[in-house]
Amino acid sequence: MQTLSLPATLDALAPISEFITDATTQAGLDEHAAWQVQLAVDEAATNIIQHGYDEITPGVIDLGWEIANDQLVVTLRDRGRRFNPDDVPAPDITSPLEERQAGGLGIYLMGRLMDSVAFTFDDEQGNLLTMTKQLPVVSSAEVFELAGRLDAVSTQQSIADVSAKVAAGARHILLDLAHVTFLSSSGMRALLLVRKELLALEGGELRLCALQPQVHEVFTLTGFTQLFAIHPTREEALRAFGRGSA
Repeated sequence: MQTLSLPATLDALAPISEFITDATTQAGLDEHAAWQVQLAVDEAATNIIQHGYDEITPGVIDLGWEIANDQLVVTLRDRGRRFNPDDVPAPDITSPLEERQAGGLGIYLMGRLMDSVAFTFDDEQGNLLTMTKQLPVVSSAEVFELAGRLDAVSTQQSIADVSAKVAAGARHILLDLAHVTFLSSSGMRALLLVRKELLALEGGELRLCALQPQVHEVFTLTGFTQLFAIHPTREEALRAFGRGSA
């Protein structure tokens, strides 16, 4: 487990953010999931700083993270006032703003942002908060990087390996088009044929990623953005396999 101990002051929030950024990066979380973890930890640390200790004699926050059982596990420990989450009323998120009572939002956000949140207390070790975030599923997709022109002359050669892999039984195909600089109607037809072959197979999916603006424009002009699953990055595409919208 990676650990960090800091004085429980607001100045600690910046290094805590850096610590958690390293955790989410190593865990392979996407930008949205990483933001969720960042916000949940910030809320937890802020609660400790503002409510756990006396302002005159701030204590210490001990943070830790590890990757275990396909989860990112984050812990925050303090030895301040005993904390019982049951003592905190649920926040009012439906009334007009001027009628709402302050407080409770931090715990509420933690519960919504993380997959699990658990508080425990020990007379010697103090308060321990444990939060987990499920890691993305590692896809077994076959990835092909296409490059150059996909036109009437070059397309068949460019996708020959793709077609061979589908014929051999591959079900998940990702085409990385980051280096494709030109796409004609002939290239589009070839991609449609690959898509048709995959959809004919049980569980077959074709996904595209990292399209250059001019290539993406061809998909938009032809309406093919409605047919193909297109992702901005390879990582996002790989996480999407097996989740529908193929």
